[in-house]
Formats: sequence, structure tokens, C-alpha cells
Amino acid sequence: MTNILTRRTLLKGAGAAGLTALAAPAIIRPAFAQSNELNIWSYSGFVTDAFRQRFEEETGIRLNIRPVSDQGEQFNLMAAEGSNFSADIVCVAGHRFYQFVDAGFLEAIDMDKMTAWDRIESEYSNANWVSRNGRQWGVPLVVVSTGLLYDSSQFEEPTSWDIMFDPANAGRTTYQIQDFFQIVMNYLGYDGSAVSYVGTPEKAQEAVNATRDFLIEHKSQVRRYYEAPNEIQQMFVNGDVTLGQAGSGPAAQLIIDGFPAGYTIPEEGGLAYAYGFNITRNAANMDNAYAFLNALLSSPENGAEIVRSTGYSSVIAGTEELLTTEEREALALDSDERSRLSWVDVETAPFIFDLIDTAAEEIRAA
Repeated sequence: MTNILTRRTLLKGAGAAGLTALAAPAIIRPAFAQSNELNIWSYSGFVTDAFRQRFEEETGIRLNIRPVSDQGEQFNLMAAEGSNFSADIVCVAGHRFYQFVDAGFLEAIDMDKMTAWDRIESEYSNANWVSRNGRQWGVPLVVVSTGLLYDSSQFEEPTSWDIMFDPANAGRTTYQIQDFFQIVMNYLGYDGSAVSYVGTPEKAQEAVNATRDFLIEHKSQVRRYYEAPNEIQQMFVNGDVTLGQAGSGPAAQLIIDGFPAGYTIPEEGGLAYAYGFNITRNAANMDNAYAFLNALLSSPENGAEIVRSTGYSSVIAGTEELLTTEEREALALDSDERSRLSWVDVETAPFIFDLIDTAAEEIRAA
């Protein structure tokens, strides 16, 4: 269960895309781990304490969990390990997994061993982000949106991202640069997905440069750029900010915990993507990895626990029926808001994210 937030308490359990570490992570053993262990790199809340206890008691397999805080950091750590990966399972974002696949870090999913695949909602089990080159490379787990988080005691529901750049709100806004960048591209009339720029990289560069310059011009609006979701949550709780670009998980947790917050997808749109678990190439504990994945997907109870620990929507069928009315309302977006979400395109992500990452560093340095 989540904790009641006050100005004096630290938040526990955050969402993905820069999530906080587990409180007491087990030490990851090297790739020659014994067969009764499984080494997992995971965002906080994806493997709940309750599931971990059940799984270990029922299977005798010990879960060694190392916290993930950033996709780039995880990629670099795996690259440094060469082909002798210390993790059997890693947690990769749907819009970034192509990097791990193309680098040879992941094992294609053996669908004959995925006995619980039918427990995934079909909308997500058939999504293109879990496949590449005609094969499945990941097991989807949660769905994330990126929108506008606001202090509902200070504002009525905003309809436009204009509010983030209004001088009246200077020093009261925050965002994660890379996550906000594509939204601002769309806000300025460019194609944040970069799909229309395929084959014309110079146009993509022009759009990125213009967006970079706009964000630098409005840099004085920002109280502080954040990285981990617990940072934005704490800034709202402390009263440091009243507006921010945020993931749906941190926003839902604030709402469920009683903070006067609202979350919406403004008229210029927001982003959607997913996170899942992936098996590493030549994983030392391959059989244990499939036992874990099938157990995790097998029950909507596991999905409900993940929702409560992360604030994100679970892809496990039947999860919604186990949530309270308050939890469902905190996670819900109306049909108009959902229609304004754009899924991050997997195939165009390779070149647009490289450009955005460079622009983000230039914004920080400006």
C-alpha cells in the first residue's frame, strides 16, 4: 500500500522513467549464479514485496533485485559487462528496447515457454513495441502516459500546455527534459514522433533545434529539472512547484494519497509508452526467468499490487476489477484525453532520441 504524504515524509515507491531504488536491494550475484536464484534489474514497485515473498516460498527461487534508475545507465552497464551479463532479467522501456535488441543484449522470447502470455490484455500483447524483426523481445507489464500534473487547489484543469510557459507561473514549474521535449515539439507544431521526418534527418534536426531554443528561452520558468519521479512528487508536496510534466504513475500516487493534484492530457497532446521485462542474452538462469514471468502474469492480484506500488496501469487481464473506485479514478483518462496521446514510435526512436539527448545537454548547459 502507498503511504500518506506529508511535508515531513519521504515518498515511497515511484513510477518508471527514472524510478527510485528499492529500499534494501539484494546484491546481484554474477552470471554464474546457482540455479535456485534469479537476478533482476527492475524499477521500484514492479516486483512487489508481496509477490516476491509468494514466489520465493512457492518455487524456492531467490530473487536478487538490483534497482534501475535510468535506461541509459542500464544500457551502459550491460555494455560494460560484454556478453557476461550479471542480470537474467532487465526492465526496458518499450520505446527504448530497440537499442537493447540491436546491441545483442536480449534474448528473443520463447513463446512456447510463456504459458501465461494469454493473461496479457490483447491490446498490449500484440503491440508492435514488444516485437522487432518478426520476434517477441519483451513481456509488457505497465502502461505509462506523460501529461500535465497540477495543484488542483491552485488551478482548475488546464486545457493547454501554455500554462507551463505563462510568466505568471515562473519558478513554479518542473519537467524532465527528455520526456517533455517531444511534447513541446508537438506544442510548437512539429512532429514529436519524428515519423514524418524519416528520410529527411535535416528536418528533424531543425525541429529539435527550434524546440531546444524555445526551452532555453523559457528556462527561467523552471524551478528545477527533475530526473526521478519521487523528486517531482516531493516538490509538489513541499509546495515548491504547482505545475509539471509528469508520468501517470507519480501523478496517480499523489491523487490516491490525498494530495490536491490533478492530471490531464492538454489539447496539444501527451505521450504514451510501456515498460516490461526482458530476458538477457544467454541468461544463466533462463528456466527461472520463465518461471518468474509466468508467475507474475498469472494473477490479476499481482497486477493490482503493481498498480498500487507504482501508480501505473497494469497490462494483466482482470486487474481493474480488483482496484478500488478511488484507484480506478486516479488512473483514468477520459476518451478525449486518450485520443490526444501519441505512442512513442519504436522505429523512429533511434534517430530522434539521439538528437533529443544532445539537445537536453545543451539546455542544461545554457
